Amino acid sequence: MFAGQIPPDVNESHYLPKAKHFWNPSWCSGDLFLGSSFSHWLFYVTTGWLTRFFSLAATAWIGRTMTWLLFAYAWQRLSWRVISIRWFSIFSSILFLLLNDRFHMAGEWVVGGFEAKGIAYGFVLIALGNLVRNDWRWVWPWLGAAAAFHVLVGGWAMIACGFAWLITQLTTTQNYKAVLVAARQQAPAVAAGISLALIGALPPLLSDQSADPEITAAARSIYVNHRIAHHLTFDAFPTLHIARFVFLAIVCWLLNKWLNADQQSTPQKLKPLFLFAAGSLWIAFGGLLLSGLAEQGRGASPLSENLLRFYWFRIADFAIPATVAIATCAAVGNWLSTSQRGTTQIYCLAVAGLIIAAFSIAVVENHQDIRPRADQRSLPDYDDIERTEGTYRNWLRVCQWVKTETPQDSVFITPAEQQTFKWYTGRSEVVSWKDIPQDATNILEWQQRLNQLYEPQRRYENGLMSYSDAQLRELGKYYGADYLIVPQRQVDMAGIPSKLKRVYPENESDKTTYVIFQF
Repeated sequence: MFAGQIPPDVNESHYLPKAKHFWNPSWCSGDLFLGSSFSHWLFYVTTGWLTRFFSLAATAWIGRTMTWLLFAYAWQRLSWRVISIRWFSIFSSILFLLLNDRFHMAGEWVVGGFEAKGIAYGFVLIALGNLVRNDWRWVWPWLGAAAAFHVLVGGWAMIACGFAWLITQLTTTQNYKAVLVAARQQAPAVAAGISLALIGALPPLLSDQSADPEITAAARSIYVNHRIAHHLTFDAFPTLHIARFVFLAIVCWLLNKWLNADQQSTPQKLKPLFLFAAGSLWIAFGGLLLSGLAEQGRGASPLSENLLRFYWFRIADFAIPATVAIATCAAVGNWLSTSQRGTTQIYCLAVAGLIIAAFSIAVVENHQDIRPRADQRSLPDYDDIERTEGTYRNWLRVCQWVKTETPQDSVFITPAEQQTFKWYTGRSEVVSWKDIPQDATNILEWQQRLNQLYEPQRRYENGLMSYSDAQLRELGKYYGADYLIVPQRQVDMAGIPSKLKRVYPENESDKTTYVIFQF
């Protein structure tokens, strides 16, 4: 109900074509992004084979189903181990979805399209299920499995759990020698987790070593300050996002204080979960300090930029909503099970009703737009709903024409306001804002292409049509492009009719949203 929009989701149009190319390198062989390094190697190895037998959309649905079932199993297991009351895992999961969707700070989501981090978060939740049982031997291998699929999700979760383990040991034993003995006992499980994590860590690390240090530094600056700043640097976060996340963190702290005030009704299993959330906040605080250093350096802080690329705020966006959701339902569950008053049940039903009502509103909002989320984020969005939906349908039409009427090895210069061209057409494109490569050399090439092909579309009303025909032909020759797709309005604004060969629409008098020229 919550995330079941038609594919592609925001990141599915980014990762699933990459997975398809991993298993079939001849597919879109001329695409800069698809030909770059594979950062989520295990995800592509274990899931990309589906694209050899199914369409990208069918692969997305299969992957979503598997990922959501993993999340459902892991969440129910965690919720039941904290508060063993039937159906409470349903309410806690709904509350988590709402809090994660509406109270995140850095744009992190857990339940959505099919990609590596969805699998990784499922394994993190299984690890947390063992955490609340104090069964640390299984915490580390599951976190290692999470890091194998997505090294940042699993890696940060491992550090936050390490914080929780250390504080737990220090508060229970108050003896450093006993802590060292406990650490030695955990060593085999930790070693197993780290070994699994290396599967996810080595591919991006090895790809980084191949570039010149100056190229690497420049690429990381582009990545942190230009492309992914909205996830990585504190100063790029909207004030509202910061305020609502801080509010939720305060609620988490108050829940911890309130539950600790009544030891008899407080599940002891919640304590390590609160410590895990606290560890995630300390990690986010480290990201805040690095953001300040980077901002103060004004681009002259390569070390800060190098470290900021590791998404320091990601795990807190997950841990705080998850902890608040579980703790809230645990508190209500304890209240319901210990109170003998009839009004208690009425209050609990009221809480359940509020959660369901808020969830229903969120579901309706999520499904109001008929377009896939990837197209919602990238295609033009107008105040006129009919014009917005008409633009989307025309985009599908032009992509269908490309898919059926052009050679499979064709390369296109595409509009800046889109990210689904490869998904719908199976054709390469010179550059796309969404599809930033993962290795340093190709990031610089990606930036150069954006400067020549994306910036004119952003700055000038007539976009690429501000170039002369000769300049466009030269750009097409330089990047090996066979076709150019531009919005119809930019062709009309150019004034002087282009002498380039128009192939779509076939009749020049026809008006559509997009025009295709052949070089």
